[in-house]
Amino acid sequence: MFWNMITKILLRNRLAWLVSVALVTAFMAYQGTSVEMDYGFAKLMPDTDSVSIEYDQLVEEFGQVSNTIVIAMEDPDFFKRDHLEEWTGLMSDLRSIDGVEFVQSLTEAYGLVVDSTTEKLTPDTLFKALPRNGEEEIALEARVKSWPFYKGGLYQGDTYMAVVRIDESRLYNKQIVPIVEGAMEHIFAWEESTGRDLHMSGLPWLRIANASKLEAEIYKTVGLTLLVTVIIFFLFLKSFRATAISLLIVILGAVWGIGIMGLFDFNITILTSLVPPLIIVIGVPNCIYLINKYHQEYKKNGNQIEAIKRVISKVGYIAFITNTTTALGFAAFTLTSSENLVDFGVISSLSIMGVFVLSLILVPIIYSFVSPPKERHLNHFDVGWLVNFLDFLDNSVENHRKKVYLITTIAVVAAIYGMTKIETAGNITADFNKNNPIYKDVKYFERKFGGVVPMDIVIDTKREGGMERLTNLRRIEQLQDSLEALPELSRPLSIVDFVKFAKQGVLFGNPDMYSLPTRSEQQWLLTYLPRGLKDETGLAKSLVTENGQKARISAQMADLTTPEMRVLTDRVKKMVEEIFPGENYDVSITGASIKFIRSTTYLINNLILSLVLAVVAISIIMALLFMSGRMVLISLIPNLIPMLITAGIMGYAGIPLKPSTILVFSIAFGISVDDSLHFLAKYRQELKSNGWNIKWAVKSSILETGLSMFYTSVVLFCGFSVFMTSSFAGNQSLGLLTSITLFVAMLSNLILLPSFLMTMEKWVTKKDLSENIIDIYDSEVDPDESES
Repeated sequence: MFWNMITKILLRNRLAWLVSVALVTAFMAYQGTSVEMDYGFAKLMPDTDSVSIEYDQLVEEFGQVSNTIVIAMEDPDFFKRDHLEEWTGLMSDLRSIDGVEFVQSLTEAYGLVVDSTTEKLTPDTLFKALPRNGEEEIALEARVKSWPFYKGGLYQGDTYMAVVRIDESRLYNKQIVPIVEGAMEHIFAWEESTGRDLHMSGLPWLRIANASKLEAEIYKTVGLTLLVTVIIFFLFLKSFRATAISLLIVILGAVWGIGIMGLFDFNITILTSLVPPLIIVIGVPNCIYLINKYHQEYKKNGNQIEAIKRVISKVGYIAFITNTTTALGFAAFTLTSSENLVDFGVISSLSIMGVFVLSLILVPIIYSFVSPPKERHLNHFDVGWLVNFLDFLDNSVENHRKKVYLITTIAVVAAIYGMTKIETAGNITADFNKNNPIYKDVKYFERKFGGVVPMDIVIDTKREGGMERLTNLRRIEQLQDSLEALPELSRPLSIVDFVKFAKQGVLFGNPDMYSLPTRSEQQWLLTYLPRGLKDETGLAKSLVTENGQKARISAQMADLTTPEMRVLTDRVKKMVEEIFPGENYDVSITGASIKFIRSTTYLINNLILSLVLAVVAISIIMALLFMSGRMVLISLIPNLIPMLITAGIMGYAGIPLKPSTILVFSIAFGISVDDSLHFLAKYRQELKSNGWNIKWAVKSSILETGLSMFYTSVVLFCGFSVFMTSSFAGNQSLGLLTSITLFVAMLSNLILLPSFLMTMEKWVTKKDLSENIIDIYDSEVDPDESES
């Protein structure tokens, strides 16, 4: 009755509904104009987490630690006059960019000397003038490299580096774009004019490069998804009209999705960028089911209006349920503690229901205005190879169930073994294409300088001025020496290096004096600590607090996988515990690298939680529909096995467990369970209309529902395959694994599910298919069919 009423409301107020859709679309399009790219790193863990608190405290006490871009090159002739002129010109250009606070390289380096007037240490510029000949070039290089403070930081052998510090207030918002673009413009122009290659990295560079690629990729992915799904749709239905209607619906659905992002003031992240193509891929199956049903009904009775009415009354409820289960698969993300996942869950689930509403409104209304379908539009029901495929499925279920169970058992056992081979990943460049120049530059900095991912150790002496005690400085030096021996880390930097720097300056720049002072030297040297020294770079104050109670050791880590990071972190913790006993010191290991480890752990745990929640939520819906634990079990197993097989494939193929691959399971489960619902809906209808003849009900369900299930599965398979064209390895994995999972799920729902129903004929009784489901699916059955 309800869906009959909906049919009347739609068809009696067609123009009003079309105008309403147009107005809502215009509103959503307007809201979408406010959506911007998110230039910050993903917010994957709560602010109340201990790691997040420690990182925020680090930034508060020592300043932003991830606001630098690094530039490096190899040049054996760096100190030649023409090369220095070119390099200093580039440094000058970079300093001229609005938003760049400071540029530091060897050409800006200084030594320390004692001012004869103030008897205080003062900076002494090392590059006073460009060399005029070879002798001066050699002398300049010797003078610069006589200061060990810069080795491993601004140069390493013949590799030279510049550090560009960005204004913190412009760091991770759209204001950083002109800064990075300005730097890129100068860098590329310099490379072209000199013929030498530069390598760029640093967290801001990585993030903006990602965001820029993401922005361009959204349009490419949406365009390819539309193209592929439209082509597949047309090849199946052979109708320009049906294809155009479906295209209109999914485009409007994508606009609504972006509009929803604007309504909630969400930005575009790597997750939310998936919403428009997802809506296109998920929206097309709605159109297939509705248009297929319209063609079926018109073929039966030849009455266009009656066929349209039956589309809504017969398919409306099951379409609502299937879209709800799909939306629930995404809505489960909203129950996690990850802000980015919550945003993705809200947008995707609402967008899925939005495209369902659009298809339910527009398909019947548009078809009511156009001429009835011609004979050629109905020929897709009789495609020879498809009929043969469905007959093969029917024969397999009826006569070869033992083989079906044997193959399924072998696949499950092999998948379980494959799962044991899965490794966890989650490094910062895990989703980068290995041929991407940005990825290659990260690896370059790892080889030359140890890495670009910050790791920081904060030592609290629990007393003001504690860092002025020589014993504490020696402990820091001991820890630095231990850290420097680790190949995964760059040369660490701390206040100790400034003390050594100061001592060398006091002792006439003698590089042999680059060491901590003795006890007898300590008193006269403490007055020259960087806290009292003009420090234009801001580096010294970023390594010790103003009251001298806390110090920071800063190092750069290689881009390790999450397990490798944990091993390294455990080794560092052991070193710290041996050198700084807990009763006298509070030591925390933090930085972007540690935050990333915890964020990845949170994300993986949240994704697993969301998958469990999706399974539970959909199981509850199944239970409400069938009021039978047996039917819930029968309907869930064919959808869980494909995920198990996909996990096994990941293990055998060496595809690691990371955020982008775990995301597959929640998405695929929410979509694949729709096939079970459609099949069981038709199965229940056939049972009722054929005197509870299970064999006939299964056969009829395969032959009729199987066609739409095949069409939608192929569209979904091809649609998600588009993500494999992405330049992000994470999206490639998402596309590949989701396509595989959905394809296996189609076979599982068309072979394994009906096999279960046939085998469990005695186990599944009329009571299991209770009055609840009969009431639900009465709309699927014609009155004359139910009486036959």
